[in-house]
Amino acid sequence: MARSAQSPLARGYLIAYNAASVGAWGWILFRLIANMLANGGDYRSNYAAFGWELTLIQTTMVLDVVHVALGLVRSSVLTTAIQIMSRIIIVWIQCQLFNAPMVVESAAFTTMILAWSVTEVVRYSYYAANLLGANLSLLTWARYTFFFILYPVGAGSEATLIYKSLPAAHAVDPKLYWFFCSLIFLYLPLFPKMYMHMIRLRRKVLSPAKATVKAGSTPLKKKKKL
Repeated sequence: MARSAQSPLARGYLIAYNAASVGAWGWILFRLIANMLANGGDYRSNYAAFGWELTLIQTTMVLDVVHVALGLVRSSVLTTAIQIMSRIIIVWIQCQLFNAPMVVESAAFTTMILAWSVTEVVRYSYYAANLLGANLSLLTWARYTFFFILYPVGAGSEATLIYKSLPAAHAVDPKLYWFFCSLIFLYLPLFPKMYMHMIRLRRKVLSPAKATVKAGSTPLKKKKKL
């Protein structure tokens, strides 16, 4: 997510927002690990332990969409909104509204939170570092490498939770059931599209040529043949 030209006030706000987001998602990751250790690795009580905290923190990510809409951040409003809203639907409807044991006590809930929290800690740390003018190569590598595993785990877990919630959705309203069925099928074209986009972005950011330029070297020009 590229940053547009900002005033000192906007830049300071974004630094604070990203730092707070690192802390918030770091807290969720800590709560996940601590609760698993306290319960001998049992994942079924994770939602009961910190589900409400997760819901609030995930909901604040609506600000990511607002930042793009206001021009504070250069990105696609539609793409950002789709990614954020799919998560908000899960935490508010699948988890808070339905609150079915087959959803909140499933292994997919735990793998989803693990993928989300690690992803966001790395992502927001990367953004904050960029705003501060810090070029941390290890953080950049993590930002554009961890997604190879975290993105499929996160998206797969989300789709699994939506699937598990279908009986509860049907009990509320058959239209809601079909809405979530269509949402599951949307993952099929959207996942590979976003995944390949991240792969292309990784090649662009971590390309050897770019690394050489950053190091202050100038590529040698090929001599013209006589």
